[in-house]
Amino acid sequence: MTPVAPRALTLLVDTFEGGGSVIEDLLDPAHHDALRVLRDCGALTAAKDVPVVLCPWCGEQDIAPQQAGKTLLGLCPDCGYVPITNTALHAWAADPDWLLARLRQAFGIAARQDSSELVPGTLWKVGDHKENRRSRRILLARQLADSGVHRSSLAALKDSIERDNAVIIGTTSRSAARIDGISSPYVHLTEIAHFRSGKLELDEARWEWCLKPAHLRTHEASPVFHENFRVAVIEGDACEFSATQAAIFGYLYAAKGRKCHKDSIMGEVDSAQKNPVELFRHNTRQFEAFNKVVEWDDYGFYALKRF
Repeated sequence: MTPVAPRALTLLVDTFEGGGSVIEDLLDPAHHDALRVLRDCGALTAAKDVPVVLCPWCGEQDIAPQQAGKTLLGLCPDCGYVPITNTALHAWAADPDWLLARLRQAFGIAARQDSSELVPGTLWKVGDHKENRRSRRILLARQLADSGVHRSSLAALKDSIERDNAVIIGTTSRSAARIDGISSPYVHLTEIAHFRSGKLELDEARWEWCLKPAHLRTHEASPVFHENFRVAVIEGDACEFSATQAAIFGYLYAAKGRKCHKDSIMGEVDSAQKNPVELFRHNTRQFEAFNKVVEWDDYGFYALKRF
């Protein structure tokens, strides 16, 4: 069973980025536990119930719920009257206030500081993080790939950054985010924070990256790996790895896309196996994940794929 925390954070980020809602009956059953965790801690709140649902029998027709005594029914053109569960109607949306509060907590921002909305529904000032004599403005942004919100968000970002140093935390992938001309570090929420016990905890290594001068930063960091490479979240699915397997990923990650020979890799991680594949192939899930993030050739050279 894959850990629930990374899947819960991924579900929260996806829901927040989309700006819509999630319905339990339409969610992959493998992620129902992640949904429950988010509901229990308040990260997801009840949204307006959906007016129509997909027929649970044929899966093709939209049907409107009707109350029949204590039962909910829907009239499907193909199937006739079919029962509808309450969970098919109840929608859950990401709560921006919860997210802002947990980010303030993760950064140790004073409780008296309030977050503020800079662009309605798109850009927020989380707060000012003060360390020694430096103060950095923490911003939260979403939907930065949407051309409809791009102009106002970009203007607000530049305005906020002009007044202070800033770190932009986003739920849009770095490759899709339209933030040309912004030199401040942009980091994906799943990289900068870990979800634990209903709270967000700061990833210290990623925060250190944010504090580096621009010329020492690279924006090619992968959003896939977490927990010091012990967890990879690929297409919303989390997979755990052993310490030695994680060391393989760490070695390849440090190479920044360059190819590494199997002998140098295995020597670095102090493994008696002849190549990295041997460390993964005995576990189907781990080997599938390995194949998705690593490429290699017949000459024994390995490299991380770009994401």
